[in-house]
Amino acid sequence: MDNASSEVAEVAIKDETSVRKSVNLKLDEKRTQELLKKKLEAAAKKANIKGFRPGKAPVSIIKKYYEQELSEEAAAEILNEDFIKIVSEKGIYVIGTPMLEKKTENEYSISFDVMPEVKDLNLNIKVKKVKKRDITDEVIKEEIDFLLERLADQEKLEDSAVINADDKYFVKIDYITVDETGKEVDSAKDYSISLNSSIIDKTFEASFIGKKKGDSFEFDDKERKVVVKGFIKEIDKKIMPELNAETIKNFGDFKDVAEFKKYAEKNLNEYEEKRYMDALRASISEEIVNLNPVELPGSIVEEDAKSRLEAMKKQGKYKDINEKQTGEFMGILRIMAKRDIALHLLLSEIEKTENITVTGSDLEEFYKHTASISNMKEEEVKSFYSTKEAQENLKYALLEDKTFDFLIQNKVSYIKG
Repeated sequence: MDNASSEVAEVAIKDETSVRKSVNLKLDEKRTQELLKKKLEAAAKKANIKGFRPGKAPVSIIKKYYEQELSEEAAAEILNEDFIKIVSEKGIYVIGTPMLEKKTENEYSISFDVMPEVKDLNLNIKVKKVKKRDITDEVIKEEIDFLLERLADQEKLEDSAVINADDKYFVKIDYITVDETGKEVDSAKDYSISLNSSIIDKTFEASFIGKKKGDSFEFDDKERKVVVKGFIKEIDKKIMPELNAETIKNFGDFKDVAEFKKYAEKNLNEYEEKRYMDALRASISEEIVNLNPVELPGSIVEEDAKSRLEAMKKQGKYKDINEKQTGEFMGILRIMAKRDIALHLLLSEIEKTENITVTGSDLEEFYKHTASISNMKEEEVKSFYSTKEAQENLKYALLEDKTFDFLIQNKVSYIKG
């Protein structure tokens, strides 16, 4: 190792916080002057100075115009070169853009962010037990009714006909929502709602029972602490189709109604299992983050929040929000970013500590299972994950699944709600 490399390796890193460090560097004048000379010579070949042919101005003239700028550029490059060598040899991963500050003529300070170290994980995870919904015959009937409703015809009711609790309706309303002070929260005209379809709140639906076209309605939403007032403009009754062999053809190739009901039951069970696991994982995630506070670099939180906003704008959302709204929304996105980044760090530490990995057999099992539930061949499934990016995303998802499975089986205890 030469003297310069030796000096760089011996430079001390100072901890400003757990996620911000700094290093003081002395500018190597010899290397800086050598680099400056090269930059001046390169500039002389390209410069277009009045009184000289392009590229023919002497270096002494180039110095007059460009020396200050190129000198600062050369110094920054030498300092950056030394900085990269220091953090590389010390195994430090830098987050965001380092900040350079000049202390004296040839002494500088560079401050930079790093990811926090996660130590002493607390995995005494206690969560409320998530209740699974029983898939009863009544639940299956409601699901089938919901599917059949998509095929329903509409019949406009006579003005004197009232809404009952048994039939299903499309109702067009005008409404206004006011808060506890009487201030308008929102309103709409010709707003369509679907009644008795298990879509909207039952207590809200109840305010329409016994009403006819032209009647007013009022609903006291105690949860939101608002009152919804309006009147009914139109009522269309839904004429439900019969559940028979002809109707079920709209949903797939089924042998008979019994097979269609089994299909509906299977889908409901799969949906309920997913809902249960999603809710459980959300509770575990929240508890892990609460048990293990992590200080994060502001730069990575800001970058993540900005990325989220840009992604939403590309999807056509929040494109026209003003500066004040952007500031308020960024505040929310920063909170979300902090939580997600902290969770990622903590899960990664759990994976490392508990030696949780994704193996080739895990991938093969995923391909086989996916093929079985999608009526595809295994090779077709594999082709979807053939690119490097797709493989990495799949491995990340499987690793996360294995980590949560480990926590549920070994670290989670349940408390009464």
